[in-house]
Amino acid sequence: MKRGIVGPLVPLALVLAGLGALAGRVVLEGRSALAEGDDSMLRGHRDEAIAAYERAARWYLPVAPHVDAAYDRLRELTRDPATELAAARAIRGAALATRSLWTPHAADLAAANLVISRASARDPRAGAGAGDTTATRESWYLGRLERETGPSAAAAALAIFGIAGWVFGAIALARRGIDPAGKLVRRPALMSVTAIVLGVLCWAVGLYNA
Repeated sequence: MKRGIVGPLVPLALVLAGLGALAGRVVLEGRSALAEGDDSMLRGHRDEAIAAYERAARWYLPVAPHVDAAYDRLRELTRDPATELAAARAIRGAALATRSLWTPHAADLAAANLVISRASARDPRAGAGAGDTTATRESWYLGRLERETGPSAAAAALAIFGIAGWVFGAIALARRGIDPAGKLVRRPALMSVTAIVLGVLCWAVGLYNA
């Protein structure tokens, strides 16, 4: 009886282990990039710090502390005229790189777009097509930036496909991969687990726009 119970749990355990390994890699890389940014700030290398904080934010995992910390540091740097544009572009880059079915830190992205549009409007090299006044140019740049912040259709489709594969694979495993005695049916179980694993991979790629 115990074998019948333990057997079906093996594929699920493998899937959970894979997800755990992926999450662990994201957290480790994110923390490393955040620490690198802090070290660069201490040495006065703010450009390097901004780049490191953007990398930390790109290693996105919901509720991961390093992501919020990276955005906090970048927001602080947008308050300095010397770094506001670079920091805003880093926020925008991180938010767009991690979008899929939703856009993480959408409020930060909107604020970054505003900073970038204002800085672009003040630039004396601003294109004539943007308008004759600073306010007009700011509105023109902001409109262009906001049009580019929608979810990536390809990434969203891949993520949806991955979720569907994951769910249907799990259903197939429960219905066809396990017999009434609670034992695995080799071929259906293997196909179901393959669908689950591929679904998780597609979801991850779609989520991170890799």
